[in-house]
Amino acid sequence: MYRKLRSRDTGSPLDLDSLMDILSCLVGVMLFLVIYTVLELGSAAYQAEVVVSRERVPGSERVVVVANQGTVRVLDVRPALGELLSGFEIVRSFGEVRVFVESVDDVPIDASFTYGLSYRARSTTDLLGLLDLEVRERPGVVGDSIHQLGPDSGYAEALRRLDPEQVWLAFAVDRESGDIFRRAREMAIASDFATGFDQLSLAFPLSLALSQDGLGELLSASSTLSKPLR
Repeated sequence: MYRKLRSRDTGSPLDLDSLMDILSCLVGVMLFLVIYTVLELGSAAYQAEVVVSRERVPGSERVVVVANQGTVRVLDVRPALGELLSGFEIVRSFGEVRVFVESVDDVPIDASFTYGLSYRARSTTDLLGLLDLEVRERPGVVGDSIHQLGPDSGYAEALRRLDPEQVWLAFAVDRESGDIFRRAREMAIASDFATGFDQLSLAFPLSLALSQDGLGELLSASSTLSKPLR
């Protein structure tokens, strides 16, 4: 007589419903904590301080701040150029321009740079247009690093010598100096200076062509110091 075999009862399969309930609760709690944290950070209890540069004062002059190779220096050519061009108003002919340059003995100097004039023959009717301003780095003198920036740094001292009602600061920033530029700009804004910046790498010695407009043209937004690096 044939008897049908019965499969052995191995017990009920594993019930995962309770485990899924626990995991769902844990995920819900984690989502709640994430949302709560985001809302707290965006609430009025958390305020990020954002520094904003003021608008330039009408008629203010442009002073360059060189942020390159991880250091920062103020390049204010106005005092040196005024000294170098003292007496140029008596020059009346092209031949006298070369004589004037050769007669300049003093070399203006500041904390970071030295300045001089050079003669360059050009096709122009502008006597001043035959002159270049030569800017050289002082040997062994470097700018402030980001670790040196502070109230006693050379940069801070240079800012104290400037009047934010008379000048605004244009930062020339190379690709290596983003961090120090941001810190130096914060210091300038805190001292009430209007600021701007260009991605620009300056190679010294720096030669700048002059013109009849003198300082105004040299420090304007259309001058060599304002052209972004391509």
